[in-house]
Order: sequence, then structure tokens, then C-alpha cells
Amino acid sequence: LLSNALNDYVDVRDMNSVLKELNETEKTILKFAYKNSDSYKTFKYIIDKIVTFRTYAEVVKLEDKYKETLAKLADFNNIKNRLLTLKKEQQEINKKLCYDQNINEYKDCIMQNIEDSKNFVYQISKQQNLWPIRKTFGAYKNFLLKLFPCWLLSPETASQILPLEKEMFDLVIFDEASQVFVENTLPCIYRGKHIVVAGDNKQLRPSTSFIKRYMGNEDLDDLDYSSQVALEVESLLDLATSRYFSSNLTYHYRSRSEELINFSNYAFYQKDLQISPNITKNKKHPPIERIKVDGRWIDTKNVVEAETVANLLCKLLKDKNRTASIGIITFNLEQENAIEDAIDKLASKDKDFRNALLVEQNRKENGEDISLFVKNLENVQGDERDIIIFSTAYAKNEYGKVVAHFGLLSNEGGENRLNVAITRAKQKIYLVTSIEPEELNVDASKNLGPKLFREYLKYVRAVSNGNELETKLILNNLLQTTKTSKHNLNATLQTQLKQELETLGYNVELDVGNTSSNLPLAIYDKRKDKYLLGIEFDFSAYESSDSVLERDVYRPAFLQSRGWNIYRVWSRDWWLNKKKVLNNIVKLLQK
Repeated sequence: LLSNALNDYVDVRDMNSVLKELNETEKTILKFAYKNSDSYKTFKYIIDKIVTFRTYAEVVKLEDKYKETLAKLADFNNIKNRLLTLKKEQQEINKKLCYDQNINEYKDCIMQNIEDSKNFVYQISKQQNLWPIRKTFGAYKNFLLKLFPCWLLSPETASQILPLEKEMFDLVIFDEASQVFVENTLPCIYRGKHIVVAGDNKQLRPSTSFIKRYMGNEDLDDLDYSSQVALEVESLLDLATSRYFSSNLTYHYRSRSEELINFSNYAFYQKDLQISPNITKNKKHPPIERIKVDGRWIDTKNVVEAETVANLLCKLLKDKNRTASIGIITFNLEQENAIEDAIDKLASKDKDFRNALLVEQNRKENGEDISLFVKNLENVQGDERDIIIFSTAYAKNEYGKVVAHFGLLSNEGGENRLNVAITRAKQKIYLVTSIEPEELNVDASKNLGPKLFREYLKYVRAVSNGNELETKLILNNLLQTTKTSKHNLNATLQTQLKQELETLGYNVELDVGNTSSNLPLAIYDKRKDKYLLGIEFDFSAYESSDSVLERDVYRPAFLQSRGWNIYRVWSRDWWLNKKKVLNNIVKLLQK
């Protein structure tokens, strides 16, 4: 008895210590539970349920308080579509306002300078002996800027034809700023009141192959600090990034399939690009197709690959159902020339191919040049086509040895050239190669270009063979840091809805897509090889962005532009009436 009493004493003493640490709210809850229970079982039940009931009471109170606001959830789709319609109308009104304003300003300028205006009209109407633009600018600058408020020029051309006048333009926008040296942009910056610098530091850098950057006699150490910094950085983009805050454009619009951009997204952008999940699984027609040939690397070119590319082009151009535009990219200039020779040779033998080739080489749509091109990775930035054909050219030489000389790809920053090349396709990539990736001995390479090139060849092979596991492993190994996903407190709702739909006979998949743009649920039709419906939840949308417009208007519109039908499930609707939510989804699927 003494021993038992001692044990009880220890328990009571420890319990009293715990009770003394409780705050007043916790004591109130315990007293309430004790007062309303007749046994320990009832007491524990009240403790376990009190938070749930208290939350329920708050929800009921808030439901009543905000019932008018919450009622608008039923009209969510109409509100979203109305916003998109109003945004389009706003753009059209903005165009008309700008147009009318420029027209009126031009008319006022003409009326205020009657005599000069006649001379100006005479000069621009002449059929011969035309003045150079620079001279015309000197005499009639105001007329020209009112008539043409926007000018599209390279920095070099701007210096050639525009007078060096401070703040001549309200706004100067630099596109592809990663490719231009700072000093080349100074004359344009001088001519603008404000500047915008746009570019991608994961794409091509400025080239110093044929120029000397600094032509003065001073030592760099003699220059002021700002000038030294400007000359030390590679591009205008680098300087702007180091001096100003940046806005990142993360939505990727070009590629219609995840596979076409996934490698670049993982290897260069650390999975930050917003990519639409595939609307189909592409089982029969993979978006990347690998064509293995038995070519040889002789005189820095591969004739077998060049002939294979020409034959593939011939097949594509003769397909009467094809509407896709085509581009051909090589990894060096010699292979580019070899492919052009192979195409010319085949065209001289095949009349139908020659005619189709002529049409494709002069193809335009809505005034845009979408003709066939054959380029190496040095000059392909800015181009895009529906179908891209690659010829890697690298192969065993005449002695049966693979020589790992990758030209500019081996230089520092060479990986950016690879990034540019592999992101040009909208619909499909064909990669013609003579080697297996494992044959490239690039482990000793000090720069990243050759190593990423080998990984890309592995990725292409995995995608072409439909090996999903290998594809995921390759992509995940490219990430420099592993990103942890947010803990989803509403996973129960997601699981419940999946189970209910599967009970109704639908094939439901979780987390479709592999970026932050993925869909929590998607319903797949195996017979059609198509996702019929993507389902998002209010909580998943909330986690995707801090911007209401982005998550509720623009992101759904982006997914719909890629062929997705999107339905949003509101947690409140599921809580109030699960059957109604299910019926709404079934009605959409039956359509």
C-alpha cells in the first residue's frame, strides 16, 4: 500500500505541475468538459470534439455574415469570363486612343507649320533623289516623330540614322539585352527619357569574336568605378540586373508539350517556368523523336546525318496534311552547309520535293516569315518553328573514335547556346544522331555545356522511348536544389473527390503536370488519349499565387488556351453539398 501510495503521489505531483502551466483558456475548456461529463469517456469526447464544434459555430456565424459575398461563388465562371472580355475591350480601346491621339498630334503639327509641312510632304513623296533618313530627321524631326511615334532599330542602326539628341524618345526598350554590350547601348540610352531592359541571362551572351570591346588608350584602372563595372559585365542585361529590381516573366507559351521545354526548365530555370500540363499522354506520337543513324564524323561534318535530315524534310514536305512550319538546327557551321548541300542534291532529283521546298522557303502567314530555315546554334536565337529537326553530327571518326570537340558549346557559357537551340520548337522535335550519350566522354570538361549536352541526349532517348521513370530521374538530377512542396492541409478533400469520381467509373489522376502549374485532379479518357477535365480547388489556386487576377483569371485562361477544360471546386460547396458538386462535374464530363 505504501508503494502504491508513493506511485500515486508521483503521478499527482506531475499532474499538478502540468495544471499550473495551463493558461486560463485551457483551464476554462477543461472545467467545461468536466462539468458536462459523467465519465472519463464523455470527458475525453468533449475535449476531442470541442475545437471542431467551436470551428463549426464560427463557420455558421461567418456564413450568415458574408452570405451575399459567398453567393457570388456560384457566378465565379461568369465573373472570370467577364473580366477577360473587358480586358480585351480595354486593349482595343487603348489602341484606338493611341491611334487617334497620334493622328490629331500629327494634324496639329502640320497645321502649325504649313510651309514646312509642304516641304516635308514633298521630300517624302519623291520617287528619286531621296534624302537619307538622318538628313530628313535633321530638317523635319517633329514631323517624323509625330508621323512615326515608334521606331524599331538595332543600336548600331539607331546611331547611323538618328541625330544624337538627348531624350528624343519617351521610352527606349532593349530586347534580347543579354546579347549586347553596355557601351553599344549608351547612344540609345542617351536618346531616351526612360528605358526598359528585357532579356534572358540563360540565353546567348554578346560575342567578341570580331570586335575589340574597349578602343580607348586608358587603362581600366584609370576609369571611374561606374565605367569599370560597365566594362566588366558581359551585357546590358547583367548590368541592369545588378542595379535594378527585376520582374520575371515565368509563363511559357511556345511549346505545346511539356517534354519540349522540361529539360530547359529543370537545367536552366530550376523548375520556375509555368508550363501547361499535357492535354494528352502522346503514347503514339511522342513530342520528341530520336532517329539513330550510323554516321561518321569526318572533316567536322556528318554526311549520313545530313542526308537523313534531307530525307526527313522531304517526307514532311510531301505530307499533304501537314501545316506545321519547319526549322533545322545544327551544332556547327560545317554541318549546316552539309545539310544544305544534301537538300539541294535531293531537290535536283525529286521534282515534287523541289516544288514543295520552294513554297516552304518562301512561306509567310499573316505577314510573318515562317519559312524553312537551316541554322547553327549561333544564330538561331529569336526563331521558332512548329517542328525542329536537330542534327548533332558528332560521331566516331574514320578511326572509330568519338572525339569530344564541341566548338563553342565547350566554351564558358556554351550551355546557353544549348538552351537556345532546344527551346525553339512549338510542337515536335526530331533529333538525328549517330551516337549513344554514353559514348561522349565529357566528365573532364571544365565547362557545363558538353555535360548538359550529354544529359540532353539521354533525355531525348528516354522521351522518345516512352521511358517515364528514366525521364523523371534525368530531370530531377538536373535540379541544383530540391524544392519542397507546400503541405496540403486539404488533401482529404482531394482524396475524397477522387474516390467519389472513381466510384462513378472515371479514371482520375492526382497532380497532373510536374511544375507549380500542375492540376490537383484530372480525368483521363484512355480511348481518346485525352484529359477531359482538369479540377482545381480554391486552396490549391490560393497557394499558386499571391495575385488574385493571376490565380483566378489569367492562369485558368492560360490552361484553357492549351486545350484544358477547367472546373474549380470550392471547399464551401463540398462541405455544404457534395452531391451537387459531383453532379456538376458529371454534367461537364457528359458534354
